[in-house]
Amino acid sequence: MININKYNSVLTGKTINRGNQMTKKRLILISVFAAIFAHLVLFDLKQSSAIAKELKVATFMGAKHPVNRGVVPHLAKNLAKETGGSLTLKLYPGGQLGKGPKAQYKRVIENVAEITFGVHGYTPKLFPRSMIVAQPGVGNSSQEVTKKFWRVYNKYLASEYTKVKVLAVFSNWPAVLITRKKPVSKVGDVKGLKIRAPSPSNIPQVNGWGAAAVFMPVSKIYNSLQTGVLDGVYISPGALYKPWRLSEPGEYVTAGMQGPTSLTYLFMNKKVFDGLSSAHKAAINKHSGAAYSDFAANFWGTIDAGQLATAKNEQKGVKFIQLNAAAAAEFNTATAKSVDQFLAKREKAGIPAREIYNAARR
Repeated sequence: MININKYNSVLTGKTINRGNQMTKKRLILISVFAAIFAHLVLFDLKQSSAIAKELKVATFMGAKHPVNRGVVPHLAKNLAKETGGSLTLKLYPGGQLGKGPKAQYKRVIENVAEITFGVHGYTPKLFPRSMIVAQPGVGNSSQEVTKKFWRVYNKYLASEYTKVKVLAVFSNWPAVLITRKKPVSKVGDVKGLKIRAPSPSNIPQVNGWGAAAVFMPVSKIYNSLQTGVLDGVYISPGALYKPWRLSEPGEYVTAGMQGPTSLTYLFMNKKVFDGLSSAHKAAINKHSGAAYSDFAANFWGTIDAGQLATAKNEQKGVKFIQLNAAAAAEFNTATAKSVDQFLAKREKAGIPAREIYNAARR
């Protein structure tokens, strides 16, 4: 005779064991799904926090400057499009986040602004290698010099940019000479004139012509030329009309000698960049660097070339002087001596200056 109670107890025990196993499986599955859900929520939170990400861009020029009208807006447009509007730029022109163009590098390092625009020549000691590429004889246009900069960047120059995220480095047009009262058609005409050099590193070049060279920020040269503190300004032709309007205090423009260029930059605070989402980093990497620098050089360079053409063809507000071959050779001979002295000084400091200069010129 079958013991029903014993049979039932056995069945009940098996049912309980199977129930425990099912419960454990459910708990494991719940735990797995909970972990996945938590990961997705965390990812969503990170993405949500990126939606409102806005980066401040500080420049020291007025709103009508090419950098503010075209260079920065181009980057802003591309980043917004690439990220669906989750990464935006807000421009603060005219020194709104701090006066003085010399401090632009410091401002980005200290994160006063996440991105700043600056000029290498205002702090040349920070860029002893890069300033070699800005010397006369490297190129005849902003586009050419910019391409040559990036061609030698990885091998010779990258070590100067380890503290920042480089968005762009680009050049303006080679300098022309704008004088207040005296026309310059040969090198002897500049003897004794007080002329503003494009950067401190170009002071030996201007002195080599027989002039008395000084340096001051571009924002101060209009008044200095107008009041006679300066007799002339050696600067890219984009300063002739908008935005700097040097054709008003200046009367003559001389072109035809080999001129230096001004290297300029857009840098981003490195820690801020490192803290961005992977999507935002990818967007910045895609739309910065050599290609963006080429765009910037072309945008600004086209304006520079256009203003030079206006001075030459229309004589708008100035009298244009194109050096003849003999006069240009006199300027260039004196310039070559100053460039050689510049390179020799860099060589003594342990920089392969002549190698960099020759590589950039090729």
